Amino acid sequence: MGPVAALVTGLVTAGAAFGLWLGLRALPPGETEMIEAAAARYVAETGGARTDCAGRPAAMAGVRMVVTCGPDWAVALDRWGRRVDGPRVGPGT
Repeated sequence: MGPVAALVTGLVTAGAAFGLWLGLRALPPGETEMIEAAAARYVAETGGARTDCAGRPAAMAGVRMVVTCGPDWAVALDRWGRRVDGPRVGPGT
């Protein structure tokens, strides 16, 4: 293989790897990842157990999921797993 072919092969491989990296970054987190992150936040804030938490899809615009933990802790999350500020969200919402 000549030096030009090796250079082209290297550039194509680097470009493919960069494209794959960008593509994977564009995927939003899964529901499990979102629930786990909210549960970790709940444990850090309240000292409760991770098993107190459950998530469900939300019917509110701009909210993908609501994670509730214990009797009175809840957080609404957007499609990227970020907390959504807005109307008070609580258990049973």
